[in-house]
Amino acid sequence: MLIRFIKVERNAALLLVAAGLLGLISANLLGSELISKPVSELSHYLLCLFFFLVGLELKRELTSGMFVQKKALVVPLLAAVFGAAVPALIYVLVTRGDSAAQSGWAIPMATDITFALAVFSFFALRFRKEARGFLLAFAIIDDILAIIVIAVFLGVPVLTGALVTGSALLGLFVPVRFIEKLENFIHPLVAYIVLPLFAFTALALPIEVGVLEVVGSVVGLGILLRVFGKVIGISFGAWLGVRVTGISSGLKLVDYIHMSVLGGIGFTVSLLVTDLVFEKGSIQHSQAVVASLLAALVASVIATILFLSRKKSLTSV
Repeated sequence: MLIRFIKVERNAALLLVAAGLLGLISANLLGSELISKPVSELSHYLLCLFFFLVGLELKRELTSGMFVQKKALVVPLLAAVFGAAVPALIYVLVTRGDSAAQSGWAIPMATDITFALAVFSFFALRFRKEARGFLLAFAIIDDILAIIVIAVFLGVPVLTGALVTGSALLGLFVPVRFIEKLENFIHPLVAYIVLPLFAFTALALPIEVGVLEVVGSVVGLGILLRVFGKVIGISFGAWLGVRVTGISSGLKLVDYIHMSVLGGIGFTVSLLVTDLVFEKGSIQHSQAVVASLLAALVASVIATILFLSRKKSLTSV
């Protein structure tokens, strides 16, 4: 049985969306920011629990799941690396000549694990059980890559990035015998408190840009193109990993392509990065927030259409 992290993923994802919409609507109805800076920063630091939890899940896969044969980890690793690099490169190309916009090149790198797994859960019976493990692994890795990039390469405060990255790595060092108890304790806190609070605080701001303005901006377009960048990068990385290792885990290229669409769903880490690189209330910040939401919506719709075309798998969970 794979990944206790997603036992309540559907309800958690709905709560996450509701919290984000509540923050967005409330802030715009009142016409000013609702959340104080200390509360907003607290919500960022609480993300440490989220990353600690996904670190525990990856440890489970490494010790008793599809990555017991460590060479198999090369496939999601390369998928994550190329899946992060290609959207970032596309963003840089789209925003070239605009120095203010280019500082957001790390925004399209990360995949939102919670939303991606939530969408996947509705169609899990149409995939082999290994598909879920692959999705979890590459999503965790490219989230960590995004945080490391922010902490190392960008001139922004690194405390939050260091804390969340360290939390994920800490989860990998927890003894196996303690993983289940820790997951059972932390999971409800993360699903029903930490992530909704972060979504509410991240989106609790007036937005003065429309969809057309976002699509027509270099920041918005660069982030929206993450959906296609993720498909190209993740699919190529997974294909390369299979060629290098000779291990496919029973998944076909079409499975990797379908999983790669879910990589275009960016929310939690993308908003965290947005808060770090763009001043809250700036036009770039507003464009990035709206574009991240639009990209997540587009990726979810495309994934749903593709997944509906699949037949049920005899080896699904």
